Amino acid sequence: MKKQAEAWLKIASEDLDTAKYNFEGKRYLWAIFLCQQALEKAFKAVYYERYEKVPPRKHDLVALAKAAGLLEDCGNNRIDYLRRLTVYYIEARYPEEKAELSAKCTEEHTRDIIKQAEEVFQWLASKLS
Repeated sequence: MKKQAEAWLKIASEDLDTAKYNFEGKRYLWAIFLCQQALEKAFKAVYYERYEKVPPRKHDLVALAKAAGLLEDCGNNRIDYLRRLTVYYIEARYPEEKAELSAKCTEEHTRDIIKQAEEVFQWLASKLS
């Protein structure tokens, strides 16, 4: 694995660990936000590994999957998940939407988001081996 791709993947892994830490602390919105961050960086790791170029400065996970050449490998369920998770990056940053978004972040919902993030992360990591 190229050094820069490895660096992206390491940071992604740390974000995923921090998401779990926030989940344990019942900070569900931030746990989900960090899942988005983890997958964003993991997609960027794959992008760098494949193209040896700085990844696009995007946060949209579906767009990053496409840029990394992985969109066709994603089923409809995964694409839907990536689309839903992207919202947490965008809306978690704006106070007017934060309260509404936080209300959706139940323990069960957050646990499911983290579980899926771990699955996608492992899938992306396998593309780098």
